[in-house]
Amino acid sequence: MIIEFVGPPGSGKSTSCQCFSKLLKSKGLQVVVLSDIKKYFNHMSFYDKILLITRYGLSRTVNLSAYIIALIRNRIFSFDSVYRYVRLIIFDLAIIQYQKEFQTDVVLLDQWIIQELWSVTIFRMKSYNRISKEISKFYFRTDAVFYLDVDVNTATERISRRSTTFSRFDRMDKATRAKELLKYKSYLYQLYENSNCKQKHLFTTYRSPEKNAALFVKHLQMPFSYS
Repeated sequence: MIIEFVGPPGSGKSTSCQCFSKLLKSKGLQVVVLSDIKKYFNHMSFYDKILLITRYGLSRTVNLSAYIIALIRNRIFSFDSVYRYVRLIIFDLAIIQYQKEFQTDVVLLDQWIIQELWSVTIFRMKSYNRISKEISKFYFRTDAVFYLDVDVNTATERISRRSTTFSRFDRMDKATRAKELLKYKSYLYQLYENSNCKQKHLFTTYRSPEKNAALFVKHLQMPFSYS
């Protein structure tokens, strides 16, 4: 299973991912998170990295070309948006390779394709109805997508307590942050809705991450439908 977490900044994606990982491991499952995949890739030799990209990456060139054309057509092309998509492709290839080498039951991804495509396209368009459908063609395969819903005020307060300034939302003042979150939150939900993954679960952050994790484990007791 490959599970992707989606949600606005401040929704608790990383915290939820940690809680899900801990609970699933306690059930005896072999769980891998995105940082494990990054570490695995970074420890590969240069030759093995080239071999990985050559072996699996050629089939992605058509998809990458279509992605670039879509960005240009919608006038939102940037080198950063292409770089970030290429980086995700490489990590996606690393996941494939990792699953071939090691026994893995669940891969948990707290910052993955939907979140990244949202991040590189916000602040650049007046309307997102068209692009939200078009850009879904460039999603990677996942078996489940979890959307973490959070109200704007709660998200704003959580971001204010962060010690990092990596995100553009981190660097905004409180009023601007709330305004921008309200504006772009619905677009992120559209991207989540446009996923063709059969298992989509909406979790509220009014429940603790531990309770959300326990709720999902109940789904695991039943036959799971893969996309």
